[in-house]
Formats: sequence, structure tokens, C-alpha cells
Amino acid sequence: MKEFAHEYAEILYHTPTELEKLGGLWPVRTGHNEAKPNYRVGPKVIECYSLHFVADGQLLFHYAGETVCLSQGDIFCLYPQNRYSYELKPGQVSPRLRMYWLAFDGGQAESLLARAGLDRRRPYLPGGFADGLEQVVEELQQLLRHREEYREPDLQALLFRLFGQLWRSSAVHSGSGEEGKHWLDHSIAFLHMHYMEGISVADVVKVAGVHRSHVHNAFIRKTGLSPGQYLNKLRMEKGAGMLMAQDMSVTDISYSLGYPDLFSFSRAFCRHFGVSPTHYRKRLIIENTAF
Repeated sequence: MKEFAHEYAEILYHTPTELEKLGGLWPVRTGHNEAKPNYRVGPKVIECYSLHFVADGQLLFHYAGETVCLSQGDIFCLYPQNRYSYELKPGQVSPRLRMYWLAFDGGQAESLLARAGLDRRRPYLPGGFADGLEQVVEELQQLLRHREEYREPDLQALLFRLFGQLWRSSAVHSGSGEEGKHWLDHSIAFLHMHYMEGISVADVVKVAGVHRSHVHNAFIRKTGLSPGQYLNKLRMEKGAGMLMAQDMSVTDISYSLGYPDLFSFSRAFCRHFGVSPTHYRKRLIIENTAF
């Protein structure tokens, strides 16, 4: 580590490639330090996001007119354009304050932090630096320390692995996770993503992680449809759109929508629209010809 006025630190800088920027998250710099007795940073602002992990000791973190005392195992985050400062807690002798940090940027940054329980109003997470996070941070620093070993996919993988660990850690300390709070929205998103892949209501229930009857009632309250009806509606609307394309047979469409055979699709389509897929397509042709 190099000696500075108020600390001993190793700072590793990174200039993201165009490929990394396409991924929506990239590191800017990372490092670790050991504070001197006069340790203080700021007040200042930065242009990116920066997670700080307290490995030992205590500090006072000042942000938005608030002050919080953080200690070993805690995490705080600096947000772009937010004024902040932090300093060694007065009277602290042992253990010395030691921290790791990771500065990063990208369009996904703020959403990833929010999933971990961090935001601009409360930019710290008690007890979050645990459950393997230190190891991931050290691996990331090792990769940037030895540039000859650097590969863009490796660095991206470590970044998202770090956030995965951070989410798990925050869920343990808060007693809940984002998935638990928003299982219904997650289930609906699952349907929109996979409705053409032959999924069933049982798959939706598994994703939701709650009792089948609870899923059924929650879907009706939010959408007016049961999970099965919602799934069928997505398939039928897509099927109707695909029938407008003259280069796809009805059989091709049935398989594309996840049905095991033409008969299953035709029966479901007739129940939904009141006519068979073939008659629906003929009607579309007549209507288009009329105009």
C-alpha cells in the first residue's frame, strides 16, 4: 500500500471498454486502505457510485444532514452528485479503521443498489459485509491488479456475483427480500417472458413461492383473471397476431405458442375467439382486401 496524508491505501483504476459499457455496469476504481489517526474524507461529491465496506474499526458517515456511526461489517454507498463526508470516529485507538471500496457506474447501478436495500435517502446497510462478500471484492481487486489476467467477461461476472452476495446478505439482515415483497409482479413478468414455452399454472405457482390458492386470488384481484386465464389470454393475443402473417401455418403457430399439437391450440383459440384459427385468418384476409 502507498502512504497518503490520512491513510495507507492501494488504489486500482479501471477504464471500461465499449463492450463493458453495453452491459450496463462497470467498475471505475477499487481498493483498500488503513486509516491514520487524522483520517477524514470530504465534504465532496463524486461522479459515480461507490460502495465502501468496513472491515475493521468505526467511522462517522455524514450525508444529507444526517450522521450515522458505522462499524465492522457495515456498508455505505456514495451516490453521484450527493454531498458527503466520513471520518474516523473520535477517540478510536484500536482496531484501526480498515475499508475496501468499489466505485462503479452504468445504467443498472442504482437499480442493483436498490435491490440490496440501499438508496439515496438511506445509503448504508448495517451488517451487509458478510457471507463471502469480502472474498468477491478481493477477487475483483486481484483481477485488476494483474492486468495480464484481465478478461471482460470475468470482470462482469465478478461484479454481478458481488451484487448477488450483497442481495443475499441484505435479505438475511432485513428478514426479507425483494422477491418476497413483489412475488406477484415477478410471477406476471414470468408469464410475459415464458408464455410461448409451454409453461403451466404449476410453473407460475412455483415461481411465486406461495400457496396455489393465494396465487389464484391475488391474480384475480390484480388482473381480473386467474393465472390460467391470464396465460391463455397472452397466448391467444399472440396467436391472433401471428395469424396475420401468411407465411406461417396454423400448425407452426400452435407449436410456437407451446401447444403440443394443432388440435390443442385450435380448441383453445375457438373457445377464446368463437371461431377456429383458419376461419379467423380468412376473416382477416377478407377485411384487409375490403380496404
